[in-house]
Amino acid sequence: MINDRFITYFRENCFQNNEIELQQFLTEIQKPILRTIRIKPEKVEQVRKNLESDGWILTPTPIDRVFAMDRRADFDPLERRLGFSSDHLVGNFYIQELAAAHPVDILANSQISEDHFLILDMAASPGGKTTQLAEYYPNSFIIANDPTRERLPQLLQNLERMGSANTGITLYPGQLYRHHSEIFDRVLLDAPCSGEGTLFKGTDAVKHWHLKNIKEIARLQTKLLDAALHTLKVGGEMIYSTCSLNLIENEGVLQAMTEKYGDAFEIIFQKKFWPHIDGTGGFFVAKIRKLRSLGIKNESNENDETGEKSWKKSEPKFQITNNKDLKLWRGNISPWQPQSGVTLYEHTGKILSVQSDETGSRVRDSVFLMRYGEQIGVVDHGRFIASNRAWRYLDMTDIPIYILSDEKELDGYLRGEPISSSGSDEYILISYDEQVLGLEYRKSDIVSNTFSHEWRRK
Repeated sequence: MINDRFITYFRENCFQNNEIELQQFLTEIQKPILRTIRIKPEKVEQVRKNLESDGWILTPTPIDRVFAMDRRADFDPLERRLGFSSDHLVGNFYIQELAAAHPVDILANSQISEDHFLILDMAASPGGKTTQLAEYYPNSFIIANDPTRERLPQLLQNLERMGSANTGITLYPGQLYRHHSEIFDRVLLDAPCSGEGTLFKGTDAVKHWHLKNIKEIARLQTKLLDAALHTLKVGGEMIYSTCSLNLIENEGVLQAMTEKYGDAFEIIFQKKFWPHIDGTGGFFVAKIRKLRSLGIKNESNENDETGEKSWKKSEPKFQITNNKDLKLWRGNISPWQPQSGVTLYEHTGKILSVQSDETGSRVRDSVFLMRYGEQIGVVDHGRFIASNRAWRYLDMTDIPIYILSDEKELDGYLRGEPISSSGSDEYILISYDEQVLGLEYRKSDIVSNTFSHEWRRK
């Protein structure tokens, strides 16, 4: 349901003297859109083949590796649910709306980067853009920050499912990153917003739309963008994006920063994705390059458009920690060794696999990390016990492989059922159709099933 205030605002501010286009917009913004997925760079051919054989039709989009999904006429939705496909459960693709995939693609210039950047995803949950950053910047390290503790489990699950071990998770109000001046090479701020562009999901984003609420959200967005600009290095680039379409949350926020900092930054790309023009959800993206330091300014003016009233007094200082419980793991993981580019850490009995650790070390000791890299096992009385996902990061060239015989056995494994297999008591890899699904332990001819409970088929 769209309320009259929303219609009036867009008629007067975005579609002046164009009632026909306004009505097209109001119609299209509520229509369901095609589902899209983003496939890992090294898995495109495999995933396309598997999904097409399952009855899906994949159509390329303007973004490389992002495909629109449709179903054949004989498709059985009860048998072939996309989220429970084996490729999705093991992290070969991410279900992501096309418009939401644009910010990271634009930040990376549609190219996979070889740079060793330190990157901040300031409002990361549920993790779609963080995992996309990890794909576009495989040699970089990404700090995935979210201010809400309740959102962290979903963020962690998605990072682990997608195998994003070049990430660390922090739990801070994004504004506090302004106290970490000029440390990040790239910043992504997909800001909390009114969500006007998400009506295709059946949300009530504009049911109670009111200008007062929009201005309140814009004040928060301005604070976050201010912090993002402070923590971005000179010469660095960032994205400011929202899934809103009004001028206040988008152009207005950028204008407030321009008035405050003048020529300290430049906007090098700006686009609004309209449902009736681009065929996507509504989205706004701006790419910014920082040209000089901003300096520290005491915000004491109560009428300041950023809504910051003496932030030095009202906001707590950035929590500095040495993450004293996080230690390099020098113990034995025999018979395996870490793969190239992987560093192992131990944290309260958990063994963590970290990629791009050298880059991550630039911030590791100055933020409190809720998680560093990906857990691949635990230490029990000095003995390493590998997790289901340890195969991703350890060299297991010589380990035995158990190949699931058919889709029925595959389905059983993905539902958490144990496997009967004769052989020595030892670790084995579980595989199907040349895809490793997990690492398990065989004992007394029974193979355990430690496939993640969160990802199992229901």
